[in-house]
Amino acid sequence: MTASTLRRTLRWVHIATSLVIGTYLYSPWSSDPTFTAIALYGVFPLMGLSGLAMWQQGRLARLLK
Repeated sequence: MTASTLRRTLRWVHIATSLVIGTYLYSPWSSDPTFTAIALYGVFPLMGLSGLAMWQQGRLARLLK
């Protein structure tokens, strides 16, 4: 995977997770316990990891070489 493809993929994952978080905050689905569990234990960590990966992409590329 090239650096630009990785960056584009990480960016879209980050955007998609932010849309789910926005849906969680501003919709009536936030009262649903299943959606809350998915948001808290799946989406939030994924967003944090994708943001960290975008921030440290150079180091990760060197580490994986």
